[in-house]
Amino acid sequence: MERQMRPGSYDMRGEHRALLLCVRDKEKMKENRCGIEVDRQTMEKFFKRFGFQYHIVLDKTAQEMKQEVIDFRNGVNSSSGDISCVFVVTSSHGHRDVIIGADKKRLPVKDIIEPFGDELCRKMKGKPKIFIIDACRGSNRDTGVIFDSAADEKRSKEAMATKEYRSTRVPPCINDMLVAYAAMTDYVGVMDSTSGSHMIYNISQVFSSPDAAGEHLYNLFVKANAKMVANTIDVTVDEGKPTQRRECRKIIMTMESTLRKTLYLGKGSSSSFSLHLPPLEGSSSSFSLHLPPLEDSSSSFSLHLPPLEDSSSSFSLHLPPLEDSSSSCSTLPAP
Repeated sequence: MERQMRPGSYDMRGEHRALLLCVRDKEKMKENRCGIEVDRQTMEKFFKRFGFQYHIVLDKTAQEMKQEVIDFRNGVNSSSGDISCVFVVTSSHGHRDVIIGADKKRLPVKDIIEPFGDELCRKMKGKPKIFIIDACRGSNRDTGVIFDSAADEKRSKEAMATKEYRSTRVPPCINDMLVAYAAMTDYVGVMDSTSGSHMIYNISQVFSSPDAAGEHLYNLFVKANAKMVANTIDVTVDEGKPTQRRECRKIIMTMESTLRKTLYLGKGSSSSFSLHLPPLEGSSSSFSLHLPPLEDSSSSFSLHLPPLEDSSSSFSLHLPPLEDSSSSCSTLPAP
C-alpha cells in the first residue's frame, strides 16, 4: 500500500531506517529467560510491519554502541535515496540518562540522540527522528498512590535527590525528535522474562492495532503510556536472595518531543523474498539475493545472471507484482 502524504504531516513516502541496540544478560540467555531478547524479537516484528530497513546490534560495549550509532548516522547521510524517518531503539540496563554496555560502562543518551541533529545529519533535517530508550533511569520505585490518601509532606532523601537532579537536568534535544523513555527520571523500568519490557510490550500492542497506520505516532505513544499506567505490575525484588519478595510497581513512560508536524507511519508490506543459488556444476561460485518488502502491489523485479566465468550456465528470475504475503515467484531458464 502506497503511503499518502497528509496536510500538515511529515512526508513518509521515502525509506524508513532503524537501528536497534540490545545488551542482553548472558546468564539469562543461557536459561532462556532474557527479557531483552524478547524485546529484540518484538521490535524486529515492529520494523517489518511498518516496512523499515533495520540493523540490529547485540551485546556491544558502550564505546562500540556509540560507534554503531555514528556508523548508522553516516549511512543515512551517504544514502542516495530519500529517507523519511529514523528510529533508534535501545534495550539494556541503564541509569540517569545513560545506558549500560556489555562492558558495564555507560553510554550517555545524548550520544545516541545528538548525532542526528541538523548539523551532523543534514539528510534528516526537517524529518522525524524517533528514539525509544528502554532502560532504567535510576533506582527509585513507584508503588503508586492509594485513592483518597493524605499527601505525605515529608520527602525522603531519595525524593529530594531526584528533585535536585531534575531541576538541573539538561535533556538532549534536537529538532523534529520524539524520545520515549521507559520510566520517569530517577525511576526503574520493568522487564519480564516472558513478555519483555513493560514499555516495548505496550508499544507493540498499541501499534499492532488495525488503525495504528492511520493514527498520529505521538497519540499512539500516549495510548501505550495509558496502558502502562492503568496496570500495576507485580515484580520480584531481590531475586535469589533471602530477602526475595513480591512488590507492586507503577511504571510511567516519559516522552520529550520537538515534532513540528503530525507523523503517520502508514502501512509497510510483509512480503519479502530470499534466494540462494548453490555453486553450479563445475563452478565454485554461489549467489544470494534478498529483496526487502515492496511498498505497493504494482512493483515487480527481474534479474538475469550471465554465465559465470568458469561455467556456461546462466540464470534468469522474474518476480511478479506482490499483492500480499502469499505471492510466489518462479525461476525461468535463461533464453
